[in-house]
Amino acid sequence: MSEKRLNNTIFLMYLVTETYCKKHGMTPEDFLEFDSKYAVLNYVAECPDIFDSLTEDEIVEEVEQYVLQN
Repeated sequence: MSEKRLNNTIFLMYLVTETYCKKHGMTPEDFLEFDSKYAVLNYVAECPDIFDSLTEDEIVEEVEQYVLQN
């Protein structure tokens, strides 16, 4: 993975965390507990292109769909 792609993936992981926390009134610690159960950040790392052009609402919807499937 190139450095640019790695940096983009890390940024997307941050963006997903912040967006999901804001939408659900979670703290970062709450999100980490949620992530330990559902591996959301791993999903983002494996499929960053999915999240590249999504709006905040679409990011939350994508995470919720992923969680429902797992």
